[in-house]
Amino acid sequence: MSEPVTAKSQLRSEMRSCLAAISAETIQSSSAVITHHIAAAAEDLLNGINTIGIYSAIQEEISLSALHQLLPEKKFAYPLCQAGHQLTFHLVTESTQLAANSMQIPEPQPDVHPAINIAEIDMIICPGLAFGMDGSRLGRGRGYYDRALDSFKGVKLGVALNQQIKASVPHAPHDAIMNYLVSETGILATIPLQE
Repeated sequence: MSEPVTAKSQLRSEMRSCLAAISAETIQSSSAVITHHIAAAAEDLLNGINTIGIYSAIQEEISLSALHQLLPEKKFAYPLCQAGHQLTFHLVTESTQLAANSMQIPEPQPDVHPAINIAEIDMIICPGLAFGMDGSRLGRGRGYYDRALDSFKGVKLGVALNQQIKASVPHAPHDAIMNYLVSETGILATIPLQE
């Protein structure tokens, strides 16, 4: 059991170093390109998708806040970190309504933004440190998304820079598997490995 943890820790360290070397300008321009790819999928991938679980970018993550303007017909639900490394999702009409928590992560305010059951969300867009073309995802190590997605039946879309995409990343059976990845290149369907 220690081998996957060690492999995960090693890749997390490598990816943090890789991302730290990328300029803010590159992150900003890549965010615009990736956001456009998602919005351009309105007629196919997003067809029938009404409510999207989205995240607020931290550090070197791709920002998707422009989706509010690009997809005005969609509802957006942002995650709120709860005790026990659990996420709840809350409907937010504008990313500017989010408030920074104690770790400076912009989050919804539960007294302002109504909670939504995860079963009412059609797609969840996930950040991560690295992704595999087999759908595997390496998060930051606290398991928030893996717990939230454990029983999620909708579409799971991982967001990454090209440098964050590998053939596969170390993962365990309980780790969430992405249906699609989106990077500067476009949206790609993942191909799960056959066991």
